[in-house]
This record gives sequence, C-alpha cells and structure tokens, in this order.
Amino acid sequence: MRKTGTTASDVARGLGVSHQAVSYVVRGRHRSLRIARRICELTGLDPNVAWPGRYPELRIRPITPQSPHFQEVA
Repeated sequence: MRKTGTTASDVARGLGVSHQAVSYVVRGRHRSLRIARRICELTGLDPNVAWPGRYPELRIRPITPQSPHFQEVA
C-alpha cells in the first residue's frame, strides 16, 4: 500500500473501520472481504497474489483498480 501512497488509516477511514482491522487483514490475522477488496482496488494487486487462497470468492467478481481519488458512498 505504501507504494501507492495509501496507508491503513486511509483505507480504514474510507470504510469506517479501525486501522487495526485493516492491519489485521493485511497481515492475514483476520479475514474481511470488504477490506481485502478495497486494498486490491487501491493497489491493483490480485487477491491471489496478496493472500493466496484466502479469498476465493473474489475470483467470481474480479476487482478492477480504482483511481486513488475514488471515494465510497455510504
């Protein structure tokens, strides 16, 4: 995420979760489809590269990279 200029806190704010929740997903301690999908959108990483075998449901609906200025609407 650092290479894209994004932090766990930025992702957390956009999703309305704690930065710790994002950190846990990044490190593989917890599983969150919503957080993982957002991280992949921002970084352009394939979920199987970031977390091999952990999110098979993301293969059904592929992730498309979003611009860094993308804002989610609640």
